[in-house]
Amino acid sequence: KQWYQRRVRGQMKQRNANKHVHREKAANLVCGVDFSLFSKHVQFILLSSTVLGLFILYGFAQEKIFHIPGFRSHGWYLTFIQFVFVTAISYLDSRFISRSSKRKDAPPYYEFMVLSWMTVGTIGLSTVSLGFLNFPTQVIFKSCKLIPVMIGGIFILGKRYRLHEYVSVLLMCAGLIGFSLADQTVSPEFDPKGIILICMALCVDAAFGNYQEKLMKKYPSFTNAELVFYSYSFGTFLILTWLASTGQLIPSIQFSRQHSQVYPLAMLYSTLGYLGVQCVLALIKSSGVLVCTIVTTMRKVLTVVLSFFFFSKPFCFQYVWSGGLVILGIGINVYTRNKTAIHHGLAAASRSVRRFILSHQTIQSEADRTVQQV
Repeated sequence: KQWYQRRVRGQMKQRNANKHVHREKAANLVCGVDFSLFSKHVQFILLSSTVLGLFILYGFAQEKIFHIPGFRSHGWYLTFIQFVFVTAISYLDSRFISRSSKRKDAPPYYEFMVLSWMTVGTIGLSTVSLGFLNFPTQVIFKSCKLIPVMIGGIFILGKRYRLHEYVSVLLMCAGLIGFSLADQTVSPEFDPKGIILICMALCVDAAFGNYQEKLMKKYPSFTNAELVFYSYSFGTFLILTWLASTGQLIPSIQFSRQHSQVYPLAMLYSTLGYLGVQCVLALIKSSGVLVCTIVTTMRKVLTVVLSFFFFSKPFCFQYVWSGGLVILGIGINVYTRNKTAIHHGLAAASRSVRRFILSHQTIQSEADRTVQQV
């Protein structure tokens, strides 16, 4: 009897430990808020609306900063301010809010140095390109990361792609060329250097995503906030070294002192970007890459439209059809890669609509029957 009681107690302890591990694995934390406590539908509504709101405000703050007269030559300093704020926020988040209870060893710092170089290249080059490009043109270019990914896969890895992938890339390239020509025609701020910078940022970003995913799989005990802290803290010193060696640091500090709105906007811009990235990662964890891709693509479309609405800039119809080609190319790529999931989602949505209609008809018929009896 004692042996049986010990065995039952051991099984109960093991079952409770398994439940605890399951809860820990299923946790979906964003700055201490566990979204896994909500249902899947509530998670999607909360996270997608938060992603849209945060990144629309993020784009607004970024464009507002570059509309300060004379700021266009200080893009690297804005990146430096962003890295400083994100380093501080991610440290506080990883240290006091989103701490992982798992034991972890210190990772090799050279891997995080590589991640820092990629982070600086992706964010820094993209931000500096705004000094030479219109904001909507930069957003459209950033949406076409598939192009350098496919080019690298063909020439470096020798991959072969399907016809629809080539079609989607050709549509994106045609849209980018149309957008660039329109920007060159109607925008006095256009400079070919911006195209070069944003293309370099796209190439670095293509490698950055794969390397970041590799580190997340290699060190699963590290939270997203900790990975952000390591990459941004090292990147802060890289950008500071670049600013000091090129003589941009002192003029940028003097300019920011003369324009008091720079630091508050930069702080808002950095905070919104950090929270937005955390929500995107949480949305991927709860709803999958397909849903997150659709939400982020919708965010970019809204950002471009609102940019023309809130900030006065020259406009021509060529922007419309060029942006449409880019969106069509992205849509073809997303649909063909996730055809099965999309069909299942549409079927589930249609079943839900049919059940709702049938239940409504049943309630209505019962109400009519009750009225007739009365």
